[in-house]
Amino acid sequence: MKVLHLGKFCPSKEGGIEIFSFDLLEALNSKGIKADLICFYNYTGESSYNGFKFIPCKTNLILNSAPLSYDYVKKFKQLAKNYDIIHVHAPNPLAEILSLTTDIKTIIHWHSDIVKQKILYQFYRPIQRKVLERATKIIATSSQYLETSKQLKDFKNKTTVIPLGLNFKRLEINPDNTAEFRRLNLEINNKKIVLSIGRLVEYKGFEHLIEASRFLKDDVLVLIVGGGPLFNDLKEKISKLGLNHKVKLLGRVDDVSIFLKNCDLFCLPSISRNEAFGLVLVEALYFGKPLVTTNVFGSGMSYVNRHNETGLVVPPSDPKSLAEAINKILSDKGLYSRFQKNALERLKEFDINAITDRMIEIYKELLKC
Repeated sequence: MKVLHLGKFCPSKEGGIEIFSFDLLEALNSKGIKADLICFYNYTGESSYNGFKFIPCKTNLILNSAPLSYDYVKKFKQLAKNYDIIHVHAPNPLAEILSLTTDIKTIIHWHSDIVKQKILYQFYRPIQRKVLERATKIIATSSQYLETSKQLKDFKNKTTVIPLGLNFKRLEINPDNTAEFRRLNLEINNKKIVLSIGRLVEYKGFEHLIEASRFLKDDVLVLIVGGGPLFNDLKEKISKLGLNHKVKLLGRVDDVSIFLKNCDLFCLPSISRNEAFGLVLVEALYFGKPLVTTNVFGSGMSYVNRHNETGLVVPPSDPKSLAEAINKILSDKGLYSRFQKNALERLKEFDINAITDRMIEIYKELLKC
């Protein structure tokens, strides 16, 4: 069985879709499925990663977050005929359009609706419908997202829910990468650590976590890891609010695992459906950390973080509610211990090997049709 995945960016250093895609392809190949990946990058050729091949294609233009590449089109036309199944990771307009140019059975892996690009979406919508009509199978990453997606509402009959997963080995701590965390020892000074990780963009809601820190107890320190266009704005906000002693904006780090292991609680304060799943929450579960997330309508965050089981879910864009949830968990040892235990139990559902087995069953079903 040969499956060609059409992804977005590579290599898999950051981004939930990219990390999941690389882990999935590695696991598929380890189980005897020949699975390769076409993706966008700044060079061309062929590369390998943990047992599978990926074909990076030079990006010519990024239009409203959608990469465009002549090389991507060229490589697809050259390679597609050699595969039994095309597996498209969406949203990715170029890859979706290419899926219309072949008679090969196609899976659309629906990671997110098109949310932000509302004007351009009106022009793209008819094409998207053709892609979904043409697809043999659609995979959604949570039942919450499927039930609330207007873009998928007419295609539920051929949609299956399979959550994202991780190769937990990638989270093992490299002793060479501990220096980044040790440098914070003076600032931490035995305080409890609330950690948040993500690209510094508006939908992640980091400004609300910063505001929430005003209401956190004095023995709590918020660490925000990640880079992005809002770095300077968030840094200025922390300074203006006089919160430099309560919030540290760390930028990018080489290894998030050491931070996840040493934090006391993980918070993802996202405010829109752009946060379709929140794979970083699974990483936090791996280390047994209680979660605080937001109740964004339809987001898979509430699928990963079960309210009052693995953590607490609060309204989005509500700093006081964030702070109350964080304070409650960190001040109640019994509650903390229960969430910690449940986090480790919940983790089993997101093992990439279990996810891969379910994916292989989908592939087998398609080839029988």
